[in-house]
Amino acid sequence: MSRNTVRNAIDVLYNQGLISRIQGSGYFVNEPLHTEDNLMNLANKVGMNALSNEAPVSSKILAFESRLAGREVAKFLHCNVDDPVYYVKRLRRSKDNLLSLEEAYYLRSVVPYLNKKICSTSIFKFIMDNYNIEIVNADEYVKIHQLTEQEAVESGRSVNEATLKIEEINYLKNERPFNYSKTCYFQKNLTLYYHISNYLH
Repeated sequence: MSRNTVRNAIDVLYNQGLISRIQGSGYFVNEPLHTEDNLMNLANKVGMNALSNEAPVSSKILAFESRLAGREVAKFLHCNVDDPVYYVKRLRRSKDNLLSLEEAYYLRSVVPYLNKKICSTSIFKFIMDNYNIEIVNADEYVKIHQLTEQEAVESGRSVNEATLKIEEINYLKNERPFNYSKTCYFQKNLTLYYHISNYLH
């Protein structure tokens, strides 16, 4: 294979924090700080499926429809308010363990077709496999969130229960945002992993 292919593969491993670079010495495999099953690497875009659960992750679809983006979603996806998007709300489980409550929007000009069956599995895997979508960058906002009354009813949890919530915007290779999501995580002892390269001085 070409040197560029090797360099690109090494860059992927580096950006996911799997290897480190030491100038003048080469590349080395990182020893992870945490190795437990409930570690989720947010760089690889696999999401809940990255967790080593005893059973595969399944989804219960609470809402699925094609709708107009509206003002708030249009702001996040840099589209017109009347551009069509897919809206998906789902509960994700592994066996009897509730993992997350997710709301997501997909720009239909980029993701032209979804259905409930697709949404019951990994949506990202489907769109990457079928629409040749490469997710290069994402903005992720992590905060402690207290469940609203509606979220508590949908998840079977208590109102105002504290959860970890991630708001996320995913971008195509050309920096075009195409997906916006809000996810509350209920996985016990969940550890989120980011690899950060800071070139600011």
